[in-house]
Amino acid sequence: MSMPVRYIRRSMLCMLLLLAACEHPIAVVTPHIEAADLLMADSVGALLTRTEFNRRWQVDSLVLRDGEARRITLTPLDFRGVPIEIASRRDLSFRMEAERGELLQWEPQRGYGMLRPFGVGVTRVRFLIWHDTHADFVTPWLRVQIQPAAAAREPFSSVTSP
Repeated sequence: MSMPVRYIRRSMLCMLLLLAACEHPIAVVTPHIEAADLLMADSVGALLTRTEFNRRWQVDSLVLRDGEARRITLTPLDFRGVPIEIASRRDLSFRMEAERGELLQWEPQRGYGMLRPFGVGVTRVRFLIWHDTHADFVTPWLRVQIQPAAAAREPFSSVTSP
């Protein structure tokens, strides 16, 4: 028993229409990041804080000094608590939103970022994992207090009495 040619043509036409109607063919789609939490570490790898079920931060505030940039490493965790590597993916990046953007900026680098304070005050920030044109992950707000720069120390000088 052979299938009528008309049935085969109609089936192939339907398959072509379905494939053409698909906005993103499977081979082209890059997967979204399935993060559950975010770790924040300093330049030597010491944990500063982390999210808990992405609802709140364990340490709810970060203290910076005006004019002193701080290197920050952000590591997303999956739902099992396993770190997710995103540095190798060109379609993902970290971004930061600040309520008072004039006080603090995020300078992204590959694998880490720099928090650069530009004034004294308090603001709140949140971090996003950006995927092409949208956020795949957004943290809760984190309070950031920016203190005045450390007072300049006078250079050491020897004092002689007359």
